Amino acid sequence: MGPAGHCILRKECLARMLRMLQPIRFVVALFLLMSLMTACGGGGGASSGSNNGKASILLTDRFEEKITDRNGQVITSAKEIWVTFTHMSLKLEKGGWIPVFSGNKSVDLLTLHGRADLVNLVELPAGDYDKARIKIEEAWFIDSDGVRHDVIVPSQKITLKFKHHLVITADNTSEVLFDFVPGKSIHLIETGSGKFILRPVIRVRVNGEQETTDFIKVEGRIVSVDCNESRLTLDPRHGDPIAVNLEDALIVQKDGSFHGGEEASGGHEKGAAIASCQQLQEGQFVEVIGTNEDDGSIHASIVQIEEEESSGRLEFTGTLLAVDCDQQIIRVTFSGGEIDVTLRGETEITADDHAVPASEVCDRLNGALQKRIEVEGKVENNQVIAAEITLPPTAPVSISTRVEGTVESITVAGSDVTGFILKTSADRLYTVTIDAQTEIKDQNGDPVAANALLNHTVRVEGKLDTTTTPHPTIKATQVVLLS
Repeated sequence: MGPAGHCILRKECLARMLRMLQPIRFVVALFLLMSLMTACGGGGGASSGSNNGKASILLTDRFEEKITDRNGQVITSAKEIWVTFTHMSLKLEKGGWIPVFSGNKSVDLLTLHGRADLVNLVELPAGDYDKARIKIEEAWFIDSDGVRHDVIVPSQKITLKFKHHLVITADNTSEVLFDFVPGKSIHLIETGSGKFILRPVIRVRVNGEQETTDFIKVEGRIVSVDCNESRLTLDPRHGDPIAVNLEDALIVQKDGSFHGGEEASGGHEKGAAIASCQQLQEGQFVEVIGTNEDDGSIHASIVQIEEEESSGRLEFTGTLLAVDCDQQIIRVTFSGGEIDVTLRGETEITADDHAVPASEVCDRLNGALQKRIEVEGKVENNQVIAAEITLPPTAPVSISTRVEGTVESITVAGSDVTGFILKTSADRLYTVTIDAQTEIKDQNGDPVAANALLNHTVRVEGKLDTTTTPHPTIKATQVVLLS
């Protein structure tokens, strides 16, 4: 492998709208997909038909509530993070937008963490879907002292482009997992006015595949800007110039300001219009946050104008191509090309949310060849130095779920209750199976007989299988009698 070459990385924050960015370091998968929570029961969606398929919309959240500044220093912790959305739709690659939710739903994102949940089983026309769009009415969080902070949602509309399409085929069910990685999904960034801004970077797993949407954060100098085409060219100080798509970008000035939206009732800004491309000029230093396209360009989410040349931070996902354990160098795909990344003694290697022991690092890296990894660090003397490498999970994400509903009927084998049919408030039906290991109790923790659940409201937790008919099946680990 050649000498370590070109790259800049670091895990301080993935969006910086000011001098201090405060990404809230947590994965909140709910935000995007909770929109589908009631899609079948009042949300718009496609009608039944022989040319329709289904999508099991899943979400995962690795709980991290700390809010940090751009140097990674903890500013506060969030006790609650709320988002109110009013609309969601998916776009066919060769067609229009299909609404899958319309209503008003407020969700505390921190109530979901550490598991994959089924949000909805949606019926859609067969085809390739390449985008999702969400309308956010408002967002806010409660810090560790109980103080509420309103969060500005740029344009009150978020368009998400999938790197690889969601493919729906007739009479089949596809599984889509929206994975919000710590510090990369929801950005709560303090601006010069002391406000926070929400801007997500989403990653998607389809049918158990590794993440297919590549996050990138890169700093560099603007070589050219074409506002008519919503594009700029960035010199990242390593490798070739990179094309940047500004179509959905929020552009933030040096002082953290941007073009404000209308004032909402009560004096709170609910949204902020995307700032003008005219603020960008050749020769400016900027930080770009977004996702990598197949052609090596970046689809920008945020462009932060810098006052001076930055320290060369870089953060990205790419395919691990080669490992040289003797030289402590790995080669990774980056923006349509390849770069060498140097590992040092202080480089942290993590997998499954845990640090990999030094004695296992080489084997784990070799085991991750041709898989997607996350790289964070910076450039020193034209050399990419890794601060942290995150390896893919060693096992597929467990699909767990938690559903509330009414027990419609009970299944009995001999004298034993083996399960029941659960009907949710949205009229969705689940087959629930129970066994001797299933914990059945009331809200006080007292045991409840399974045959006493009929016609009562319960909460079920367990493993989900969306492939069964006539209903998805939950293998229950716990059933709680609610009323």
